[in-house]
Amino acid sequence: MKNRRGFWGLLCAIIIAVSIPGTGWEALRVRALEPEEAAWVEEARGVLKDIVTEREVMALVYLCQEYAVRREPSLQSEPVAVVPGGQTVFIEDAYMDDNYEAWTYVSFYDGETQMSGYVQRNNLACSDERFLSWEAEYGMNPAAYMMMTMSAETDAAQVSGGDAGSVSGGDAGPTISPELRQFPESYHPALKALKEQHPNWTFVAMNTGLDWNTVIANELVGGKSLVDRSFAECTREGAYDDSGWYYASKGILEYFMDPRNSLKENTVFQFEQLTYNESYHTEAAVEAFLNNTFMNSSQNAPGTVMTFAHIFWAIGKEEGRKVSPFHLASRVYQEQGRGTSALISGTYPGYEGYYNYFNIKASGKTTEEIIVNGLKYAKDNNWYNAYFSILGGSNIISENYITKGQDTLYLQKYNVNPRSHYPLYTHQYMQNVAAPTSEAKSIKKLYASAESLNSPFVFKIPVFNNMPDEPCPMPQDSTNVVLETPAGYTDATIYLDGVPYAAEVRNGRTMVDAPNKAAKTAVMYKYNTNGVPTGMSVWSLSYAGGKYTATLQPGLTDLLTYHGFSVRITGKSGIRFKTGISPTTRETLLSTGISGYKLKEYGTLVMSNANYGSYPMIKGGEKVLSGMAYGKNANGVLEDKVFEYVDGRYRYTSVLVGLPAEQYKAEFAFRGYIVLEKDGVETTLYGPVVARSIYNLAKQILDMGMYAPDSSADVFLRKLISDADAVEQ
Repeated sequence: MKNRRGFWGLLCAIIIAVSIPGTGWEALRVRALEPEEAAWVEEARGVLKDIVTEREVMALVYLCQEYAVRREPSLQSEPVAVVPGGQTVFIEDAYMDDNYEAWTYVSFYDGETQMSGYVQRNNLACSDERFLSWEAEYGMNPAAYMMMTMSAETDAAQVSGGDAGSVSGGDAGPTISPELRQFPESYHPALKALKEQHPNWTFVAMNTGLDWNTVIANELVGGKSLVDRSFAECTREGAYDDSGWYYASKGILEYFMDPRNSLKENTVFQFEQLTYNESYHTEAAVEAFLNNTFMNSSQNAPGTVMTFAHIFWAIGKEEGRKVSPFHLASRVYQEQGRGTSALISGTYPGYEGYYNYFNIKASGKTTEEIIVNGLKYAKDNNWYNAYFSILGGSNIISENYITKGQDTLYLQKYNVNPRSHYPLYTHQYMQNVAAPTSEAKSIKKLYASAESLNSPFVFKIPVFNNMPDEPCPMPQDSTNVVLETPAGYTDATIYLDGVPYAAEVRNGRTMVDAPNKAAKTAVMYKYNTNGVPTGMSVWSLSYAGGKYTATLQPGLTDLLTYHGFSVRITGKSGIRFKTGISPTTRETLLSTGISGYKLKEYGTLVMSNANYGSYPMIKGGEKVLSGMAYGKNANGVLEDKVFEYVDGRYRYTSVLVGLPAEQYKAEFAFRGYIVLEKDGVETTLYGPVVARSIYNLAKQILDMGMYAPDSSADVFLRKLISDADAVEQ
């Protein structure tokens, strides 16, 4: 795609250099060339062709929310595509039109499709020193041009790429530069501080168009986001594997994913566009960085006669490479740490002499599985020494990430580029949420050692829709209750001390954010396909160290069971709800106890179903009636009521009687409760809530044919139904 109908090819031999007075800007205008001028044009054309042939020149679409890439270098030309701000492009050629406006011919990816077209030069941010030097040498430096064209009357048109609409950010006042105007206002303070410290740095807003909460939800599932054992317990949501990695909590993921938290000199390099620049990507800088690591220059890299520093530098500067050697060195350091992994030992049984420095394909649920998968990939690709392992890894990063829309550390961890070659939230290089930040700190050290922090870096910074007004804080504690979901439990509701909370299911766990730090129990219920409760699991909760710990209580599984309803058909009409408890469990609770818990009382609760949801259905709750089946009454006398013994369960009941016909169709909610005591502290647990009306229950019994026609029970039930229907007439 090189040099296709570009700057020189379009104008051929009808171009001349013309100076624009007062700007220092040399432009190209139409007329026949003198021989010397033609030679100058050919020289410039040849130099640019050599630059883009040697190594692709990356740039970012800039100063706009979106931009129409044109088929020809003119705002009147047909668009070939509309790309978002922050789109990565590769410069192929350059052109100056009759209005002295500079254009570049670029190629870019739209998903898997490679496209090409023209972009106004002032709408591109580029840090490639070779291209910037070429512009300066041949009169194509756009700085003066930008000063001229971005005047008050043309500012909006230039910022939006001619036809792309207004920029983002609420503050559009005269003191806010066009560069900052790309970003929401909450980004401005940190960006201003960085710009004051480093005027040569360029910040490009990558407008993802993605909803923040949707992004977080997708990055939390499937082991995409992990933290290691060194992180506070409040940031962990259960073990991922046996090697010390845990599922990241929502709070810690939000902290690391929020770009505003990384707009500091020490961490901003996770947004750096990974372009190689010879003046500061030096071997000496790499060597200084590696000096206190296992890759220092005291010995050669395994299987080679080269130091690690030389390998990273040589691979990075190689023709056609699209990756910074600083990125390569810091990535291996991030992956290997102290250098003790079997993946780079060269001695692992069955894979002797093979190395995988970038941990490519090294994944799995156990340490052994991770090592074998990674070394098998190394062996299959003939990575038999450090050089070939690093070369192979850098090729993968270059060809499969950088050129495919994941051209920053941040995007390699979080694929939130809708125009990436790969589907959103997939093809993510690492799972560690802290990796981009940690690696960015290493890269900053590399640039500091090279004394190049004031170089013209370009940073591609994501912007999301519906972000919080302020940067997400580092979690100090958490009220998240995380339960290892037992088999067969699919209902996404957790009951904390009897009160239901909508839960989230992810990574094989069910979790909910508790309203405070005082919850003592968590319960989940299992249901069959008809919605009938068939199981109950109980966890005791404790809060310490900034997080909840949930301990499953196997001895209390199925503590209270649901056994259906019946209609009282003698005396006053009534609806009967039945709850069960195991005699063995009851006896143990009364004698030795279960996990320290002993039985004090149990019974049933009832309330109008219309009130359920508005009032907690707990013992002593407002608008809740209770009936004790076991326990001491107000006179201190022990009561023990057993309705029936069926299928190994004592069943006790709640009977709602004396209902007027006006309430026959009203539903009432019922549940069992049990009071346990441990170390002098009472804990109340609850069975599942089930609601019925006596009217629907009577119809169900009749439909089942449980009673003979014209029997007293049949007549009683039919009268109940007719009385309820008569109320509505």
